[in-house]
This record gives sequence, structure tokens and C-alpha cells, in this order.
Amino acid sequence: MKTSLKTLSALSLAVLLGSGAAIAQEHGGNGHGDNGHGGMGPGYGQGGYGENMATIDQSGTRHDASIEQDGRELMASIEQSGYMQEADIEQRGRGGSTVIEQTGGWNEVNVDRRGRNGTITITQEDWENTADIRQRGRNGSIEVTQEDWSNYANIDQRGRGNELALYQSGWGDNAAWLEQRGRDNVMDVAQDDAWQSEVYVDQRGRENMAMVEQTGAYHEASVTQRDRGNIAMVAQSGVGHDASINQSAR
Repeated sequence: MKTSLKTLSALSLAVLLGSGAAIAQEHGGNGHGDNGHGGMGPGYGQGGYGENMATIDQSGTRHDASIEQDGRELMASIEQSGYMQEADIEQRGRGGSTVIEQTGGWNEVNVDRRGRNGTITITQEDWENTADIRQRGRNGSIEVTQEDWSNYANIDQRGRGNELALYQSGWGDNAAWLEQRGRDNVMDVAQDDAWQSEVYVDQRGRENMAMVEQTGAYHEASVTQRDRGNIAMVAQSGVGHDASINQSAR
């Protein structure tokens, strides 16, 4: 992840003048208020055939980063490190990608992405992590990794050929609410080495598949699938687990 973000930052500098990119970087901080906001700058939409790009890099105490893009070839990246962190990305249009990485703090991510060919990658580590993700369009892929303890994820994905992969770890109180609508959807959910984790999967459409794996103690897994050709697999190891699968076809 570190290598890809550094590569992205270098690429942003290379195409800054030609593609309407915006870059905001701050290191350190005074411990008061936000560490900065990033988004599309004055050059947005000028030249480069609407090839948008935005990068925010923050390191310090209290972070708040926001990127909003409305156009075609979209790219956004937020990297934050340390203490209270919040990242918001909103994208509209064709193509694009969303990359967020946060480590160490009260991490919170909100992503709203609508369009074609989108991918979202979010990595949050230590302390309490929260992710709220919405994706609409074709060929979308969401991958979320949350670590440490008290992880929460709410993901709503709709379209064709979608894939969703979620990994939560830590010692307790993990929760994932996952919803997919459309065709050819796939889910891969894992909650490892935790205590009292919950996952709720709701899929509607054709040829859906859901896979859930939980390890630890006192977990709960619920999978609901509707329409044609659905497959659900739940694997639990440990003690005190509860699992249910509800399937209906037409």
C-alpha cells in the first residue's frame, strides 16, 4: 500500500499541469483543528481531456480530508497517519479509483461513488475504524481492511459484475453490514481472531455468491439471498457462534 501511494503521489506531480490534478500535503500539525482539505484545484477540468486526479497526504494529530470529483477519468487518494482521522470522497462519472489509507486513531471513512469501472480500496488500522461506502455502476470492486478493535463497516454496492472483499480483525465488537444488488456479485468476508463480531449479508440478483469466515468467540453471521443461482458458505471456528442462511429463488 505504501509503495502504491508514493507512486501515485509521484504520478500526480508528473501530470499536474496536463490533467487538472490537485495535490495537498501536510506533515506535522499544531494539534488544533484540521490538518487540511484537498480536492480539485483551479486547474480542474482544464486540458488533459478531463483526466482528474487528487492526492492528500497528512501526518500529525487531527485530520480531516475531503475530495470531490465530477468528471471522467477519476482518481483520488487520501493517506493519513495518527490520531483523529476522517476521510470523505465523492466521485461522479466514468472510470476512476478511490484509495484511502489511515493508521492510528479514530478512523472514519465515507465514500460515495457513482459511475462505471470504479474500484475502491480502503485500509484502516489500529483503534476504532468506521467505513461507510456506497458504490453504483458497472464492474465495481470494493476491498476493505480494518484492524485492531471495534471495526464497523456499512457497504452498499449496486450494479453488474461487482466484487466485495472485507477483512476485519481485532479482539472484539466488529460489525459488517453488506448489501449487493445486481448481477454476478461476489462477496468474501472474513472476521478473524475476534470476540462478538457480527456480519449481515444481503444479496439480490442473479448468480450471487457469499462467503463468510469467522474465527474467535461469540460471533453472529446472517446471509440473505434472493433471486437466481445463489450460493452461500459460512465457516465458523471457536465457541458460542450463531449462523443463519436464508435463500429464495424465482
